[in-house]
Amino acid sequence: MFPLRVATIKAVALFLSVGWDLVKAIFKDHLFLHFQRRKLSKIRYIAVDEFAIWKGHHYMTVVIDLETGAVLRALEWKDAAALIPFLEKLKRKKVKLKAIAMDMSPAYMQAVQSVFPILDIVHDPYHVVALANKAIDETRRGGALYWKLTGQDRQVMKGSRFLILTGMEKLKPRSLKRLLELMEVNEPLYQAYLLKEDLRMFWNLPDAQTAESFLESWINQAIALGLKHFVKLANTLRKHRQGLLAYFKHRISTGPLEEGLNNKIKVPKRQAYGFRDQTYFKLQLYFIHESIPAFSGW
Repeated sequence: MFPLRVATIKAVALFLSVGWDLVKAIFKDHLFLHFQRRKLSKIRYIAVDEFAIWKGHHYMTVVIDLETGAVLRALEWKDAAALIPFLEKLKRKKVKLKAIAMDMSPAYMQAVQSVFPILDIVHDPYHVVALANKAIDETRRGGALYWKLTGQDRQVMKGSRFLILTGMEKLKPRSLKRLLELMEVNEPLYQAYLLKEDLRMFWNLPDAQTAESFLESWINQAIALGLKHFVKLANTLRKHRQGLLAYFKHRISTGPLEEGLNNKIKVPKRQAYGFRDQTYFKLQLYFIHESIPAFSGW
């Protein structure tokens, strides 16, 4: 199958003067054979997340090996039932998992705890900061203050979404000036921004003990501020406190899945809309970290 490492299926089919379907079928069998031979025994850290595969809320759960970057499983849907069979397979093979990175999805947590009750679950920055961004955006949109403002004060509030969702270290002097103007116009929203920025520092702390004190202080401040979306976020973080602090033991995250894999998936996902061959699409994902460029139809 060497030609398919340097050319597309369509190009190989034209070169050999055979049908596209024949080349695809041979390559599909080749991928399946190699996938069956893949060893799972050395896996220590994995990450789990979902991504939309078809339009209309059709999701797939993806599991990757955080040390090799290999996609271990691509599973239909995003619930506990999708993940449990794979976890049970790892358990049968006596895989010595140390930790698993994931978001705060109750379904995924339920799946892991039902198979590996004492396995460390790690909640990473990506999803938690996303929740903080959602809380501050909802605070901005839900405030009645905007409609009471007039003139320049309303202009300060207008278009502030990008400003409050951007990390302070990325703001240019002009934006920092606008942030100070925002404080004068809407102090609660400015306080919410500072809370969001403080939370981003959590994963830079040196150890779990420092992180635990920081987290408790942050939660208390968020509740004291009284903004309902941040109170909700504070209660969520308190509920998932163990998974947040587990980061300082393992230092893993879903980052490689979110940032690296999602970009690589775009090409086969876009092509899969036309062919709808789920099995072939999954097999492509299992070897996507090896950069085999043989994707259907091109």
